[in-house]
Amino acid sequence: MSFLPTAVRWLARLSGLLIAGFYIFFAVGELTTPHSGPSPTFIEGTGIALLTATCIGMLVAWRWELTGAAISLASLIGFTLLIHQNNHGVTIVLAMPGILYILDWLLHRRGMLSPLAGN
Repeated sequence: MSFLPTAVRWLARLSGLLIAGFYIFFAVGELTTPHSGPSPTFIEGTGIALLTATCIGMLVAWRWELTGAAISLASLIGFTLLIHQNNHGVTIVLAMPGILYILDWLLHRRGMLSPLAGN
């Protein structure tokens, strides 16, 4: 097996774990000692749910790369369409694990199918 698919897989896993870990850290911190005044609006609550689904997708992708990446990226697209931001740098960082998981899936799929092509 080549070094590239393994490197992409572990880069996707570590970046997804890091992002999901920070998200959980901030969510737990906000739940234990809330800093905001009023409760979130429907749109804000939906945005929080979509970000949570994005992080869950990153963790699901440890086992099922394509499914987890699809969940993560679809949720992130929904979040981006719902919450209008001026700076999309954070969105790009949040999308990187999903993109890497899709690349990992493609690399491993290509590696599995190539021996069959010669038959």
